[in-house]
Amino acid sequence: MRTRVPSATLFLIALVLLLVGCGGGGDQSGNGGGEQQNDEQAQNGGEAQKGGGEQGGEAANQGPPQMKVALGTIESVQPESRKVVLKPSTEIQGGEQMTFNVRKTAEISINDQEAELTDVEAGQQAQIQYVTRKEENRALAVQVVEGG
Repeated sequence: MRTRVPSATLFLIALVLLLVGCGGGGDQSGNGGGEQQNDEQAQNGGEAQKGGGEQGGEAANQGPPQMKVALGTIESVQPESRKVVLKPSTEIQGGEQMTFNVRKTAEISINDQEAELTDVEAGQQAQIQYVTRKEENRALAVQVVEGG
């Protein structure tokens, strides 16, 4: 049996990593932002590079997708179709609702207790670990933290 880290701790760690990974809110639109954009293009296999459509497609298929974390409030849950809609809690994540297809093998927990997707409800705070493949967010883990 694995030892579980409390969801609140994971939530805080993910938030700190997210803020640190984004440069701490510095000027990303100036010269420093150009460097970050180049790094992102390299990670995305050059997909954002103008005129590199074929080349970007080949590079994107070479490596595994990058693990990402989204933090926010559950907007809706559709257990039948295994979809969750999350409203991100920070502007860094775009502020727009994000839809996730929850894999059948995804780990789902509520307050560090194993749960099912049917137990997740709108209005709950959640941390979702996911990958993006073919422009689709695929949830690998859904960790819900209820107040109380």
